[in-house]
Amino acid sequence: MSCAGCVAAVETALREVPGVTDASVNLAERTAQVSGTLQPAALIAAVREAGYDAAELREAGDEQERDRSERARYRRLFRNALAAGTFAAALMLGEMLGAWPGLDTPSGRVFWIGIGLATLAVLRYAGGHFFSGARRQFRHHNANMDTLIALGTGSAWFYSMLVALFPDSVPSLARHAYFEAAVTIIALINLGSALESRARGKASAAIQRLLGLRPKTARLVEGDQERDVPIETLARGALVRVRPGEKIPVDGTVVGGQSTVNEAMLTGEPLSVVKRQGDPVTGGTLNEAGTFVFQANRVGEETVLAQIIASVRQAQNSKPPLGRLADRVAAVFVPSVLIVAVLTALAWFNFGPEPRLGFMLVTTLTVLIIACP
Repeated sequence: MSCAGCVAAVETALREVPGVTDASVNLAERTAQVSGTLQPAALIAAVREAGYDAAELREAGDEQERDRSERARYRRLFRNALAAGTFAAALMLGEMLGAWPGLDTPSGRVFWIGIGLATLAVLRYAGGHFFSGARRQFRHHNANMDTLIALGTGSAWFYSMLVALFPDSVPSLARHAYFEAAVTIIALINLGSALESRARGKASAAIQRLLGLRPKTARLVEGDQERDVPIETLARGALVRVRPGEKIPVDGTVVGGQSTVNEAMLTGEPLSVVKRQGDPVTGGTLNEAGTFVFQANRVGEETVLAQIIASVRQAQNSKPPLGRLADRVAAVFVPSVLIVAVLTALAWFNFGPEPRLGFMLVTTLTVLIIACP
């Protein structure tokens, strides 16, 4: 997803799945929160049918994999921004210093044709994902910000090559190459996306820390035997032993032994609390001095820690009314720009001065380039 238009498309696709009562997509976090009678496979299929990819996010390993993916994406986008930005800076510096030849001589046109081919290589390397995203959206009869970026930068490159190859086809005052504009747009958008990806990684750190409070195993007591089991296998009523220095795996009630428990993660209180038989204990808190056995009352998504994590995720995915309004406006922004570009072309072709075709190209491409985010 690259824009609020993508958010609207994914939300619409999710809400059309039978059993879904509501769906909210967070563009910054690239997550969706769905309510209703859910079948994850059906939700993922609906998102893919809309032209995007999706995967179910449930466990700590999923969060860690997502975090690694965001870091890799940040590095890739930053490399793209650096490559495009360096090339754009060289073009602009040469033009400011008057080092580049003009388009009014054959040798100058050959030079700019070469620059155009080099620009095409940079666009492919640093902006190829925008063009592939636009192509994917086109196949699904959608248009998003990738569409606008691809049209804007592609139009700038196409127009510049047209000027270099056939300068007489455009008005004399409009004979200018915009190769640096195309790569500058790609550089800035890549840089913005990289910074967004980095911020997204920091935002998910809160959930990572909460997930880190939950131990992976529990000491299950079965008669005279004890063994370590994954906490996912614990059931209500199971007896669990907690030894000194261990984290309590799930919520329950002490049935034997006595200890002090640090509940700072839950209450913020630094002083430990004595736990005796009959006292409740909370998963994720730290057992300190003694050892005790407790009976599991709430496991899995029922625990207090799981509910805290769910609340944090819900808060991250919630949208204020102004945010929902912005999503609705952005959902029609790209189609509106395309309509304006078409109307501009028709107006200049039918009512513009001669050469009509040249002015039509200049004005239409100007609309696309200016509207490019």
